[in-house]
Amino acid sequence: MKPRSVFIFLSAVTLLRLVWLAIQGVSAQEAYYWMCGSRMAAAFFDGPPGTAFLVRLLGALTGDSLEILRLAWPLFGFIAAWLAWLLARTLYHDLVAGWTVVALNALPFFNEQCVTVGPGIPLMILSLSGMLAAYSALEGRRMDWILAAALLALACLFRYEAVLKALGLLIAILSVLRKKEKPDTLAVAALILLPAAALWSPLAWNAALDWIPIAGGTFQTWWRPQPGGWTRDLVEYFRQFSFAAGIALAGGLAGLLWTAWHKPGRTRFLLLSAGPASLWALYQFLIGRDFSTAAWMAAVPLLIFLAEAGSRWRWMGLCGSATVLVALVSSGLLLHEEGLQRAVGKTLASEMHAATRELPASEGGGFLIAEDADLASLLAIYFKPAAPSEYPPVFVPESPALTSQFGIWPSYGNFIESDKATDEFFTEQKGYNPFIGRHALYMGAELPQTVKGAFSEVKPLRDIKLPDGRRMVIYLCLDYQTLPL
Repeated sequence: MKPRSVFIFLSAVTLLRLVWLAIQGVSAQEAYYWMCGSRMAAAFFDGPPGTAFLVRLLGALTGDSLEILRLAWPLFGFIAAWLAWLLARTLYHDLVAGWTVVALNALPFFNEQCVTVGPGIPLMILSLSGMLAAYSALEGRRMDWILAAALLALACLFRYEAVLKALGLLIAILSVLRKKEKPDTLAVAALILLPAAALWSPLAWNAALDWIPIAGGTFQTWWRPQPGGWTRDLVEYFRQFSFAAGIALAGGLAGLLWTAWHKPGRTRFLLLSAGPASLWALYQFLIGRDFSTAAWMAAVPLLIFLAEAGSRWRWMGLCGSATVLVALVSSGLLLHEEGLQRAVGKTLASEMHAATRELPASEGGGFLIAEDADLASLLAIYFKPAAPSEYPPVFVPESPALTSQFGIWPSYGNFIESDKATDEFFTEQKGYNPFIGRHALYMGAELPQTVKGAFSEVKPLRDIKLPDGRRMVIYLCLDYQTLPL
């Protein structure tokens, strides 16, 4: 596929994504990153600060309009696909590059990421750019190691797993020690120091929170297997890659391992790019944790290998076309599901707006609570505060456990320090809660005890039946008094 054909193909696909996105509502993930963009930190519960920073930057350019800034993601998808084509063409030839870019744009995960604000596509852009620079360095342009390391360091600011790309390249450079040769000190220094510098602040942030955001509670959750999650993860794998492409990519990894071992060359470069990420994805799969990011990072090198291996096979056209067709059908089903979820968000926001008219007046005004971080983020974009506030527009139920970024942001359950005693009997209490005595609305499938026990009276206000069969209830919560000790 020639450059002009690739440009026309990607332009058409990008236009379709822009049209689809323009007629859809906002997703919970997009709302979450919009909130993070207005509350910058060194890192967040879901990863490093890169996505939030990018959202904030685009927001400054678009007047803080989430509806507009999210249209940048289909354009980012264009860039990522072009870089995938360029990498395949640099390593092999036009036929391999053409199959790679067509297959990538058919995969469900790629189509979903191209229409959803998140770290996936920026991570892919930086990773592929870094691999192109690294290949240039391996071909003799030694100074390109600095560019490769810098791009991979920036990728680490979007997902921690990006360090696996730098690790693969580092293994390649240090492998010359087996032959008693001296490794390239510039490459080693750049691939160690630049990612380390980029990750220093996010890791310090995680350390201050006892590594709970990364480990998920304790370090045991990092290595302890959860066999009950295997079935769920297998379904998710085929959901993101489609059944045919999922089987092909798994077989491609096995083929890449064998080929790189017996026939070193460009296949070894692909293995160093895909191998560490693939092994990490497999490990995460086996312990029942999220493997998605690592699997996405390995996808393009595996597609390039499959396209190159298949280019010499007489049945490549038929099998490749069938695999792409199955992936396109899976993409359509995934985007249909995504569209339904976005429509549900609008419905819930509309119901909450109507319920606010039934909220009695209280000194300081009422406030809103949602059952989890996703719902709270989604509602927050429809209840933007008139003036900047340290508090999020919608809260989650107070809890002693840190389970999301909402546990770090100021909440209705927090006390504000004061030099004066606020209670004539408990004079040692030097703090006050500005939400005491105020009324609230809570939305959720079930009423948690932390909400029921914190208000003088809680009663159902609205029962909402969603198109997907779920049920949501809005509760009227009167006279907040904080949870009893």
